[in-house]
Amino acid sequence: MEEKKKILVVEDDKLNQLAYKGVLSKEYNVTICGDNTEFYISLNRFTYDLFIIDLALNCEKNGIDLIKELRQMKEYERTPIIVVTAWTLKKDEKISLEAGADKFITKPFVNKTLLEEIGKCF
Repeated sequence: MEEKKKILVVEDDKLNQLAYKGVLSKEYNVTICGDNTEFYISLNRFTYDLFIIDLALNCEKNGIDLIKELRQMKEYERTPIIVVTAWTLKKDEKISLEAGADKFITKPFVNKTLLEEIGKCF
């Protein structure tokens, strides 16, 4: 049996964290990080196959900062990154893609759409 792909979700909202767990955990091994510290700890524990990152994090670094850092890491320079955010302006999408994100999805997201976009990455 093939091992489940590992997804790291960076999301500081507790309700959204529960939504991700519910939607993704049947098909994927999901790790949820609520802040930058948890993000760095998680990167040291496992290697991930995909990242889902919110842009507006209630931390010292936002999602754009984390995307740029991931793209500087040899092991993650090509790993798919999906931004899921309440920021809906075209400039937000442009900044995300320029930073290194592969997909940009606005909240509230449709579960089926998110799963389809993740599926396209594998």
